[in-house]
Formats: sequence, C-alpha cells, structure tokens
Amino acid sequence: MILSKPIVLVGMMGCGKSTIGKIVAEKLNWLFLDSDKEIENEMNLSTKDIFDKYGEKFFRNKEYEIFKFYSKKKNILISSGGGSFCQKITYRIIKEYFYSIWLDVNEDIIFQRLKKNKNKRPLLNSLNDNGLRRKIKEIMFERKDCYIKANKRIELNDQSIKESSNKTYLEIKNDQNQ
Repeated sequence: MILSKPIVLVGMMGCGKSTIGKIVAEKLNWLFLDSDKEIENEMNLSTKDIFDKYGEKFFRNKEYEIFKFYSKKKNILISSGGGSFCQKITYRIIKEYFYSIWLDVNEDIIFQRLKKNKNKRPLLNSLNDNGLRRKIKEIMFERKDCYIKANKRIELNDQSIKESSNKTYLEIKNDQNQ
C-alpha cells in the first residue's frame, strides 16, 4: 500500500530533517519542501530576521499556513521547523493530514551540528558552547513529549547522512508495503 498522506519529518533542529528529507524525497520521486525555506522565500528574509522583525508567533503562523496548504497533497515530503510539531494548531493539522516521522538524534550529535551553524538559528545565535549545550538539553526535554507523538520514530545516531537517509528511506518503503 502506498502511503496516502504526505510525509512530514519532525525533530530537533540539527537532526538532519532538511538534508535527509531532500535525499529521501528524491529516492521516492516526491516533491521536497523545507517549511523554514518556504517561509524565508515568501518573506524574502532569513528565519533569524523574521524572528527579530516579526516574532516567533508570526513565524509559527506561517508554518501552520504551509501545512494547511499542503495537507491534501500527495507525494510530498516536508521538513518541518524544529518547533512546529509542538505548536497546537500545527500539531493538529499534521496529525490529521500527514504521516509524521520523528528523526531522533542524540544530544551530542545535535550539539556538534548546531555548533557549526548556530548563527543561523534564532534560538541559539548568542550562546557559547556551554550555553548551547544547556539550551539543547532544555529544548530536547521540552519537545520530547511532542516528538514522541509522531506516527513513527527513527533513531539516527552515529550514522553518516547517507546511512541515515538510506535507513529513513527503507523505513518509509517498509511502511508503504504494509
């Protein structure tokens, strides 16, 4: 059976949703969208600038609009923003219309990835390494109860992007065949 719903990848910032999503969508021959990039393109601003200029609530409403728009589409894979699945209205639309997959990556890997590009992330850009570690722990603790509600959890620890993409793709193909 082919999944009759669009797929959304959820999980912490830095878990690989965008990179893995793009690769998996290509293998599935599906359209790939990154919700953050869609908002940035619409606003012609970076996520950081949108947060600074309009605030997080504005950004979260834009995320909701994207999921609402794509909720009835087929053959589409969306990489969600790290916090979108934890916003009530966005969570409800994802749970009803999408097949959600939590890409679960451990704290140390998240730290190493985010340390490299924290300046692009509004919630992290002013933190030193200790502050970054604390913030990652805090966010992971806050969001775990949301992420655990995804339709599927895929643990991706100590794997290359290629291995993680292959594992995610095989999990989706397996779900399609059930």
